[in-house]
Amino acid sequence: MTFTLKLIFFTLALLGGLFPLEAQEIDPTWMEAEATITEIHKSIGRRGRTNAFADVTFTTKKEEAIQTRVEILAIPIYGAVKSTGDIITIYYDPETPQVARSKNISFFNTYGMYILIALGIILSTARILKMRKKSISA
Repeated sequence: MTFTLKLIFFTLALLGGLFPLEAQEIDPTWMEAEATITEIHKSIGRRGRTNAFADVTFTTKKEEAIQTRVEILAIPIYGAVKSTGDIITIYYDPETPQVARSKNISFFNTYGMYILIALGIILSTARILKMRKKSISA
């Protein structure tokens, strides 16, 4: 195995140990419901992070029709993965059903861009070190 591959595996193992790989846990008292997306909003933060929010409607177990907004999975530059009219699974607080959360937010949605940047730096550093070693030995 080459030095570059060893460096990549070591870095991924280090990053994997630092961050939880599962999505944030939902409170077990919250209820699951199927919601229909009525509108999607995209925002780009100061650091280039893309967030997508969906206005959704769903019916609670008590047969109440609720409209609220939840965060959904978004890819930088592209935007939301879902579209208007799609049905998604959400979790809501039975006491205040307007407080809801999508289950689509994951570790990779939150930290994916940072991981790609770190991999780019690692690969570039390994390449520069390899080129430097060749020039010294020549």
